[in-house]
Amino acid sequence: MYLFNKIIKILIINGPNLNILKEREYFYSQESFKKFKKKINFYSKNIFDIIFFNSNCEGKIINFIQKNKNANWILINPAAYSHYSLSLLDCLKTFKGIIIEIHITNVYKREFFRSKSLISLRSNIIISGMSLDGYFLSIDYIIKKCL
Repeated sequence: MYLFNKIIKILIINGPNLNILKEREYFYSQESFKKFKKKINFYSKNIFDIIFFNSNCEGKIINFIQKNKNANWILINPAAYSHYSLSLLDCLKTFKGIIIEIHITNVYKREFFRSKSLISLRSNIIISGMSLDGYFLSIDYIIKKCL
């Protein structure tokens, strides 16, 4: 069921090591990626067509974006690819929809190299340091924009 006149397709893309959230340093999250996906689906109340994708391989992320270029929104946590992936940036530049870049931690309070994101050059919105709540905030924003 969709609340809007058209189907809104959202890609939620997570880069390397985000599939093992619960196993990583405590400041990432104590929640598993599987549980997080269930919560997002429940939270969005099936009003969007949400497609989740996680990969530790840069090329697979790029192929996924290219294959789903008709989506309306991308919520992406590129993880370590944020800082050096020109190929991911170039791919995102071809995407016609809105891109929200999400970082679970506050990248500005960590190692100096984490504060620079190449992906931000294409992102419309950047959310950093809100833990997994950044994804829920993004869903809220999309609802407001689509009403």
